[in-house]
Amino acid sequence: MICSRFCSLFLVVASLGGLAGCSSSVDQLDEKISDALNDNTIDVAEADALRVFIGQESKELGKDKKTVALLTPDGKVDESALVAYIKRNRTYRKLAKDGKTPAINLSGAVVSSKPLRLKLYLEASASMFPYDAPGGNGAFKRTLNDVLTEFDAVNPGQGKLYVVNTEVNDLGLSLSQFFKEKNIFTVAKSKGKTTSTDFERIFSDILRNTSGNELSVLVSDLIYSDPSLTGMSAQKTLDAASSLLTTVFNPYASTHSMLVIKLKADFDGTYYSWNNAKKKYAGERPYYLCLIGRNETMQQLYQDQTYQTIRRFDQLPGFADSWFFGRDTKAVTPFYTVLVNDPSRKGRFKRSDAEVRSHAKAVHELTDVQPDVTDKSLAVPVAVDLSALRLPASLLTDASQYVVEGKDNFRVKSVQTYAGANSTTHKLLLSTDKPARGDRTATIRLRRQFPPRWIANTNTTNDASPDGNSTFGLENLLQGVERAYNPNNQTEYFTLTINLE
Repeated sequence: MICSRFCSLFLVVASLGGLAGCSSSVDQLDEKISDALNDNTIDVAEADALRVFIGQESKELGKDKKTVALLTPDGKVDESALVAYIKRNRTYRKLAKDGKTPAINLSGAVVSSKPLRLKLYLEASASMFPYDAPGGNGAFKRTLNDVLTEFDAVNPGQGKLYVVNTEVNDLGLSLSQFFKEKNIFTVAKSKGKTTSTDFERIFSDILRNTSGNELSVLVSDLIYSDPSLTGMSAQKTLDAASSLLTTVFNPYASTHSMLVIKLKADFDGTYYSWNNAKKKYAGERPYYLCLIGRNETMQQLYQDQTYQTIRRFDQLPGFADSWFFGRDTKAVTPFYTVLVNDPSRKGRFKRSDAEVRSHAKAVHELTDVQPDVTDKSLAVPVAVDLSALRLPASLLTDASQYVVEGKDNFRVKSVQTYAGANSTTHKLLLSTDKPARGDRTATIRLRRQFPPRWIANTNTTNDASPDGNSTFGLENLLQGVERAYNPNNQTEYFTLTINLE
């Protein structure tokens, strides 16, 4: 057996040349399953890790007759096939034979009461150094200090600092040392190669190493630069950036989420355009915080009272806007109910007898619907829980973002924040001047459009003359992330249906 005889030699070669060693993707999957079964169970987090690995190794696993059934024709993991494969694992069979049949839990929520652990990844490339120049107003450093200080107050001494560019390295400073640095890039610029930024490696490393209660924050100008594309047109560079991030995020789209925050700070130094042309620039420039965590960690950040101050990102120095990438079943199927007794209603309607008899929490069916006797109009208030969407408040309260279909020709007249029963967060007022008659439905949809206005307005494909708002290729870069989270190009976030008669 060549592999067993020369394994040590291969390991040396692998360490020097980046080889994966002797084991195949199938062998590695079997090892991961055996490791997960060490505690006699496979929990949700371990199952997610297996899904991620299968997604990453889909090409190889799809070629092997042992694992080909794990993948559906559209490239997704077949859950029943995964359970069957786990049960064929040698460790599983041994435990079962000994009367210790392992528990397999592939789905559900991973609940953690542990405080979040922050991991800050600071991009140290030449294009970032001018954000902390001596002549600046210090907004960049203040923002990082604010983020680090707030998290350290909740979970003291647990924050980790890293430097990223072509590599990912430990910064080598404690938080107190970091705060005392006059220029935070003094130490950072000595780590890795500062001539370019390898976003594929950076995001892959962050996603792969963000687990449990960890929240990773990448600080970057998000300007894509790849030395291997030197000589290519701007459009080819942007296309490459978009495809790259789709590939990177695909395996993690069901387990991890990302919040992108745009901020502005003083910039005083040399600006490097997409083709590495240099230009002196002094003034405000945008940069970004990318917060990445497992879905349940993001939920803890957004809902736990402990982080109420921390999640007020709009109060950070230089805050401009934000966008959230994630998947949540509550976002696709939010709780909603007609408010039959709300003062904003017009006309007459009541809850259906069937819903009254079933004691349903929500009102989705209305009977005896009659227009207002004065102006013949009809207004139906609907409360809905939009907390899982984590979209900007300005979008959620924009009535033009909602579409209503049905014979009544309803439109969403207004959207207000609303603290109601069953955790409802917003109140939509459906209004029509010419209500229909008979049995019919009203279907409400919230448009899903990418890019949002601020990303489109920030994006530029020509950064020869830098300014205070634009980022080269931002739309293309984030479009790649959007494709990973919305592979079927859904045009709405959710659909709500109300029956009227």
